[in-house]
Amino acid sequence: MSSWVLAMEDDLDEGKIKLVKISGKQILLIRKEGKVYAVDNECPHMGCPLKSGTLDGFVLKCGCHNWGFDIRTGENVDTGEYIDVPDPRVATYETQVSEGNISILL
Repeated sequence: MSSWVLAMEDDLDEGKIKLVKISGKQILLIRKEGKVYAVDNECPHMGCPLKSGTLDGFVLKCGCHNWGFDIRTGENVDTGEYIDVPDPRVATYETQVSEGNISILL
């Protein structure tokens, strides 16, 4: 497992989504209620970028087909309606904020 510094804490406003790229992956950083969350930028349904979606509370809605994912766990909040995808979750990553730097563990 590697730790990567991805952004400065001051660059991520509350309720905003920031796209970062690391090791060929696109990851979204989201600050919600003072905590920083990290999720893959790809919807498991058809690969749409989640960056184009909307954040409603802790749920990130895909801009293509409106699938919702809990940014804390990656769980699909619409599970049950979409049985055509074997694992309808998005990957989440552990984050750490230290001395103003946001790091992610991959």
